[in-house]
Amino acid sequence: MSSSPLDSLLKIRKQELDEAKKLLSEALARAMMASDAVKAAEQNMVRERDLALDFSADDQVVEAYSRWLPIGRAALDKARLSEQDASMEVESCRTRVNMARSALEAAEKLAEMKAKEQQELAQKKEQAMLDDLAMRRATQKKTD
Repeated sequence: MSSSPLDSLLKIRKQELDEAKKLLSEALARAMMASDAVKAAEQNMVRERDLALDFSADDQVVEAYSRWLPIGRAALDKARLSEQDASMEVESCRTRVNMARSALEAAEKLAEMKAKEQQELAQKKEQAMLDDLAMRRATQKKTD
């Protein structure tokens, strides 16, 4: 059986939705990793600060903290930027999924309408055949 253009459209729309869902899943995984990186960077900041504020720490620990602090802040800023980028990517992918879903639903509605039209046409043809048969029988009875 050959497929109609509408069948091809439905297949393409389903593939687009599957691809969009896959991309969303991957974006969500990257967003989770970015969120974990922010948490880790924040924990590093707190841990290093607590070590430097410990009264038993000597001057070398405090000096090491003062040298590390710009590096720690830069790492935290970078992690937050990555998290923001990942969040925007997730939203973009969600939009793509919604658009793909809407396109598939539109194609499915079109297919339903076409199937309904074909069913109505078949019913009309059947009714016409029955009417023709009834008319022939009525004509045949008059001639008998």
